[in-house]
Amino acid sequence: MVRCAVVGYGNIGQTHVRALLDGAIPRAQLSALVSRKQQALPSTVRQYQTLSELLAADIVDLVIVATPTMTHPQVAQAVVEAERHLLVEKPVAMSLQQAQALVAAVPAGCQAAVMLNQRYHPVYAQMKDIVASGVLGPIRRFNWLMTTWYRPDVYFQVSDWRGTWPGAGGGALMNQCIHNIDVLQWIVGMPDAVVADARFGKYHDIEVEDEVSALLTYANGCSGVLVASTGEAPGINRFDIIGDGGSLQFDGETLILQRADQPVPQHCATTREMFGLPGFTATEVACPQTESQHVRVLSDVVASILDDVPQTMPLQAGLASIELANALLLSAWRDQRVSLPLDAGAYERALSQRIASSALRTAQDLEAEVDMNASYR
Repeated sequence: MVRCAVVGYGNIGQTHVRALLDGAIPRAQLSALVSRKQQALPSTVRQYQTLSELLAADIVDLVIVATPTMTHPQVAQAVVEAERHLLVEKPVAMSLQQAQALVAAVPAGCQAAVMLNQRYHPVYAQMKDIVASGVLGPIRRFNWLMTTWYRPDVYFQVSDWRGTWPGAGGGALMNQCIHNIDVLQWIVGMPDAVVADARFGKYHDIEVEDEVSALLTYANGCSGVLVASTGEAPGINRFDIIGDGGSLQFDGETLILQRADQPVPQHCATTREMFGLPGFTATEVACPQTESQHVRVLSDVVASILDDVPQTMPLQAGLASIELANALLLSAWRDQRVSLPLDAGAYERALSQRIASSALRTAQDLEAEVDMNASYR
């Protein structure tokens, strides 16, 4: 049995606490919580106000970090230095440089993971498998219009850190669409360069980005467009991947695979029909629903601890999405193309300048209704 502690009792921290108390995670139990306030939990759960008190008590094996983004590196660093296993919420850190330092600090024998749970989304997992199978041939283009991360003003108003450079290190890219950025690079790979246009506080009274339109380019000639927003409603989730041998089309509900009768470049070079098209066969891809994505990630971490099996979401898996999000922000700040791999030091300096000229804000005392199931889009 893996003894677990949750650090932080905000929206996502409460989600982890409920899953553990409900027995949703096989071979795991909630043994402790770190929260500034005493919570109504079973007497079997020890409660602490500070992480240092928890670590000194030596009563847990795995620590789940569910604190605000700005604290992830510091809290996670303390956990691995105490040689406890670690699961940290997304993103690992606000910058690639910070995340790299944390990964380097993980000692041998310590299981360290990141909660990038949308790799377990049934549609995205199918798209990954189909692209990897080669049935689409070389990927030529993709577009992902992801604007279903709508957040009303109250989401930011009740928090002192959301929507600020010092607290979150970004907005739509670093907080919400970090999931989609991770899935995107997981399926089609990391680009060689990006050009991004970001709008800061377009829809909300915040200083970070709440709309981004970006072009991603690859050395092999592939290109793609990513559009992200937290200000549109009801929003659109449209993800298309086009290859020489066919395409994948996801409209937010249904995944369609179109397979060409012959490779499109071959048809283009040989047909004598001036307005002809290759033949295509369209198939709806079955995407069976799975258990909670968060439960899957946490269950896999437990299995890696008890069964010594490879980690499915190791901490280093969180670096690519941060690097890509950082590159998009740097491109928007500089109004120019940014090449990858990212100059992590240059980004750190640019972010530090924005943090130095900003501050956390005073959270408003508002009654906010919270339904975490409505946040998973």
